[in-house]
Amino acid sequence: MKTKKVLLILATALVVTGCSSVSINFDSDKSETQEDVATVAATAENDSDDAETADDTASTETSAETTVEGEAVSDAELEEFTKLFNVMDLNFGFLYPEYNSPEEIKWDEVIGYPNGLMEEKLSDEERKEIFGYVEEDPMEPWVVKNENLTKFIKKKTGLDVKVDAKDVPRWEYNEKYDVFLISDNPWGQDTPLAEGKFVSGTKSGNLYELTFHPGNESFDEESKQPDRVITFEKSGDDIVIKSNKILKK
Repeated sequence: MKTKKVLLILATALVVTGCSSVSINFDSDKSETQEDVATVAATAENDSDDAETADDTASTETSAETTVEGEAVSDAELEEFTKLFNVMDLNFGFLYPEYNSPEEIKWDEVIGYPNGLMEEKLSDEERKEIFGYVEEDPMEPWVVKNENLTKFIKKKTGLDVKVDAKDVPRWEYNEKYDVFLISDNPWGQDTPLAEGKFVSGTKSGNLYELTFHPGNESFDEESKQPDRVITFEKSGDDIVIKSNKILKK
């Protein structure tokens, strides 16, 4: 942009110099010649500004084109992934909160029904320490060892993370056995997400970007959920989570 302006200024200077020598011999045309020079300079400057504005606009429009290119996902695959994200599967929770990367995930907002993670059998000593009683109660929280949670996070995101109790305020923590007590799920007992499905998407190799549409039909306006776009990488029969963007209603 600056090079263009320098050249235009030099050109204008040459015009001024040439026209000035003529105006010395023809005094009656002096004022008219100066006006012509001024007009040429102004026109050149305006043309430069217009060109710069056009270039900047083109640059802005180019930078705004961030759509990921890929082939359309088939209806069969959309149905397959809908089943993979059913409410009783650990994948389901990744639809709930918004995050731009795995590092932003709040795990007490993702894990609701920790199927495959909870401890099925606890000793009387463990139960006494964790719950304060030995007898089993069907309403008691699920117990998840931190080491199992670490393995799960590694599998689902690739991150080597050990969850700190302060980062999961919805859960209770027992330091002696290094376990979390999960008493409820973050999305409640009834949610449109549980009745939703994937409706469209693109893929590039094993990288998928799918739009999930909640089943809002039977819910009131306050309970309805907006669509979301979740990105993940398919790894064999499993998935590795990348991001989840909640769209505006």
